[in-house]
Amino acid sequence: MNRIQIISQINPEWAVTIYNFIERYPEFKQYEYLVPIHPIEPIPYDNVNTLFDAIMHYICAVGVRYTYAVKQWEIIYPLINYNDWEKIMENSINLRNNINIQPKKRDIYYNLCQFMHQNNINHKNLNMSHLKLLQKNISGIGVGCIAWCKKYFTNDDDCIEYTDIYFKKGFKKVYNTDSLSQRKRQAGEWENNNVGRVANLMLINIGGYT
Repeated sequence: MNRIQIISQINPEWAVTIYNFIERYPEFKQYEYLVPIHPIEPIPYDNVNTLFDAIMHYICAVGVRYTYAVKQWEIIYPLINYNDWEKIMENSINLRNNINIQPKKRDIYYNLCQFMHQNNINHKNLNMSHLKLLQKNISGIGVGCIAWCKKYFTNDDDCIEYTDIYFKKGFKKVYNTDSLSQRKRQAGEWENNNVGRVANLMLINIGGYT
């Protein structure tokens, strides 16, 4: 029994999506053993439970080694792990001034909290509809962050992380190029064909495991 057959017993609709994707894009056939078991996986990090946590963690982790991100999150998470938004706002000053926090990220954390507060958004009512607003107004929240959040918090196909390092590595394996313009063009095609999610997950797996 191959991997897609196993998936068909767990989630037949997802198995059909994968099968149709590989039929349409046969360059992925050789990587069939890396097809994603589930369309949405649990977030693979400690203490990332809400959309607010996810955005903060993405900022923390982007562009740095995993071990460094873990240590940074151990500092940041206790400052935002409160039921009371006002307490988080108080701690946003600490996020900005704490010398143990990565310097170029400090203003991003602070500006995110301030912008949310000014627009009557908090850690409890923040939802996916706010992401474009955050992207437009907060330097440091870009297409990669939006796609990453959509990958874990929606079923949407416009979740392609074409700026992700493992996506880039996987794309080069499959297409022998890591051109940004080609990644963006191909991402647009996959999204339009409603296979963005499976393409994204496959390329990240290919980039991470081959």
